[in-house]
Amino acid sequence: MTSMPNKLAIAAAALWVVTALGAAVLFVRGHTAPASDGRTAILLTLAERDFVLAEMRHMLISVQQITEALASGERANTAAAAKAAGGHAHAQIPIGLMAKLPLEFKQAGMAMHAGFDDIAAAVDQGESPSALTGQLAIQLSACVGCHQSYRIDQDR
Repeated sequence: MTSMPNKLAIAAAALWVVTALGAAVLFVRGHTAPASDGRTAILLTLAERDFVLAEMRHMLISVQQITEALASGERANTAAAAKAAGGHAHAQIPIGLMAKLPLEFKQAGMAMHAGFDDIAAAVDQGESPSALTGQLAIQLSACVGCHQSYRIDQDR
């Protein structure tokens, strides 16, 4: 006969496993739904949506500043603009928001920040404006790919 404390321990362990599996699925899948335009809608609260869109605008501002600095030959400004969107510069993502983002979206975001770090490092290493523009084009291709795959919708 199983004692009451053993039954509680088994029930607690089972509940923990179910919770851990649910969290793992949410971490990978995120809080998404099919969108009417064929993309995947990431469903966020208004504040979370504003946070993500502000991050995207920040990266777009950096792209504009990098382009302008490259066009005028200002290497220091090119590096500064790239560093501004690099991995150390992005805002701390709230854990609740992180859980709602699909894994591929999270990976793309981290790769974007790393790509800006790579551009800054390439400037410091003396890469040509042509090579730097090529790296920036890769960054923009990643932006386009993400925007073709996802949209940010407010959860209702």
